[in-house]
Amino acid sequence: MKLKLSKIDCQIPENNWNVKRVFDIIDCTVVKGSSEYNTFIDKANNLANLVNSVAANNSAMNRVQHRRAKDALGGVLSEEGWIQFINSNFDDIASYTELLDVKSQIDIKLQNGEKLEVRSSFPRNGVKFGICNNKFNFKNIGPYSNSVKPGEVQKDFYLAVLFDTPKKDLLDVEEIKFSLIGGSTWEMMMRIGYDDPLIPYDDLVPIESTYKVINLKDVLDTTQLTTAISNLGYKQK
Repeated sequence: MKLKLSKIDCQIPENNWNVKRVFDIIDCTVVKGSSEYNTFIDKANNLANLVNSVAANNSAMNRVQHRRAKDALGGVLSEEGWIQFINSNFDDIASYTELLDVKSQIDIKLQNGEKLEVRSSFPRNGVKFGICNNKFNFKNIGPYSNSVKPGEVQKDFYLAVLFDTPKKDLLDVEEIKFSLIGGSTWEMMMRIGYDDPLIPYDDLVPIESTYKVINLKDVLDTTQLTTAISNLGYKQK
């Protein structure tokens, strides 16, 4: 996987529909047929096969059966991108957590036990539109709204990924391209997050629920997120 820092200035060119902000994001590229790509495909297929086929008569589950391989691949790539980025800035502090329930979002964990959740989306008008457009700004998805309890930290960070490659093309294109946008802390979710009923794009089991969310225009970008991780006591390379 190739990772490259990219600066997105929402006002170049000047645009009254866009926010006034410069984002540091990480562009990721995966080449079809590479050994790493094949590893990601195998992991995605294994995840997709964990979906309970007994529920296939349910109309929502029928949709899952059709798209679950692509959903799984999007999730695998998103998490792997973040793990590689974090570990490239620190001393291999990020790793996967054990998957215990296919209905639960897969997490990344840091060396001292902090948990990070990753969600991905596929903006039709591109990554810059997804983070810059003021009216149709994409969302950083946090915890289930009805599970938020005072004083309880469910995840330390909620991370966002936007794909340039359309979901329908994930298994066909020669290069898959997506970007690590940044994310929010638990404290940010509680302070500026708002409730939103939605179905996350990358869930293997697509169940509508109400989540705490923050618009991407208001999240920490990748440079700010790296600083936030460093503030936990991890030493940057």
